[in-house]
Amino acid sequence: MLALRGPDTTVVELAGRLLLPGFIDAHTHFGNAAAWAFRVGLYEVREPREALARVAAAARRVPPGLWLTGGDLGAAAAWEADAAGRARPAAMALDRRALDAVTPDHPVLLRRVDGAYVASSLALARARLTSESPDPRGGRMERDPRTGELTGILHGRAGERMLELVPPANGELQLVGARAALEDLRRAGITSIHDVARLDDLSRRRLFHTDVERSATDLEIFRELQRRGELTVRVYAFLTLALWREVVAAGIRPRSDEGLIRFGALKAFIDGFLMEAPYADVPRFAGSFTFRFVDEATMAADIAGADAAGFDPVVHTIGDKAHRLLLDWYEAAIRANAPRDRRFRVIHAWYPSAREIARIGKLGLFADVTPQHLVNDAASVERRLGPERARTAHAWRSLKDAGARLDLVSDWPGSFNEQRATPLAPLENIALAVTREWHPEQRLTVAEAIAAYTIDPAFASYEEDRKGSITEGKLADLVVLSRDILSIAPPAIRETAVDLTILGGRIIHRRSD
Repeated sequence: MLALRGPDTTVVELAGRLLLPGFIDAHTHFGNAAAWAFRVGLYEVREPREALARVAAAARRVPPGLWLTGGDLGAAAAWEADAAGRARPAAMALDRRALDAVTPDHPVLLRRVDGAYVASSLALARARLTSESPDPRGGRMERDPRTGELTGILHGRAGERMLELVPPANGELQLVGARAALEDLRRAGITSIHDVARLDDLSRRRLFHTDVERSATDLEIFRELQRRGELTVRVYAFLTLALWREVVAAGIRPRSDEGLIRFGALKAFIDGFLMEAPYADVPRFAGSFTFRFVDEATMAADIAGADAAGFDPVVHTIGDKAHRLLLDWYEAAIRANAPRDRRFRVIHAWYPSAREIARIGKLGLFADVTPQHLVNDAASVERRLGPERARTAHAWRSLKDAGARLDLVSDWPGSFNEQRATPLAPLENIALAVTREWHPEQRLTVAEAIAAYTIDPAFASYEEDRKGSITEGKLADLVVLSRDILSIAPPAIRETAVDLTILGGRIIHRRSD
């Protein structure tokens, strides 16, 4: 490398730090993350001070004058009371003056768990609401009993009408959120993502039975960022499996590139916890298909058709029955179609049975697993499945030993309803993967976890020849960590910082502190 040094070369002395390939997050929802730049998650907040701190943090991410929304204020305490059969506590004491104190330059509208809203002074001004404004039919605006001034607390139609005034997320607004999301990726050391995406010009010409493409990023966001020279991450787009015919007709070919954007995989969803037998804690319920799912014959045909066109299906799968069905459809497609290099995936792989784990390995599938999902699920999984069935839940080591390739992924930014975020940071997810307490025999080693964030997802997108390892001839997508995570105690990994992120030989993030 030193032989290539020229007068304009920057030389970085590592001094004991660790150089790795740039992290590849193989399952993201970039569009949701961009939208969340303007929304404040408050479901777990219990104190007004913490709520205001989150509002202030959101205000620092977006330019002045843009709206901030979010909810649900008081949800944690209210739902806790519901579960215990107690009366819900009084609403959290927040009004417009409290919001004004932390962000006077952004209109703010927050939803409370009781259905009311809290608006800042700027939001009220944008709506042309003053102390003289009458209450709308079906709603009420709270007023200070001494002065008659609006407090910013809006009930019923008063709050709903205010929400209707928030501007839609048009292209320019999406780009503002996208820039904030790109900064998050750079700070985390992520140089590539595999993102759930859609082609809007195709989607607009298709009638769907439900919102099949919910949480899918409009690919035009990436394209516009690229046109403007602002795209700082490589994107492997998961387009919609149900639209595979339209994708082929549009001239998109597997493993084709559009600058920093690459195609080759098609995403679908099977279930929300579809099990072979009822749940232990709900004996009459065994889960069901997701609302996106049409029927078994349609899914089988879509998988076979997409595979015949050279695209890889990547499918959201949770329950053991869902795994069995998916593997049946994968095997049928492989039998029906010509031999080729296939890199099919099982996304999430929460509750496969031992039989399905073996099948996943025999087929050489990729499994995208999210350590934070286990953190969220550990408290309830044994109650839900019973101890015997739970033994193969979140079975990362068993999947790997069976022959599957693992991708450690974030599923960033989290659940669509915004009630549960998942951390983007690869170092946090690596730490969780190697220190898990629930069934610790399923832990990964640090080296395996690093591979699941680098070379394995590079294989999943047919890019092992260009990235995923530090090898002559590959792209200079690199990350410099503040310490060597291969030589420290695993719990200390989460305290490690990303010092530099490099994309194609260009530094796109440098830690300032």
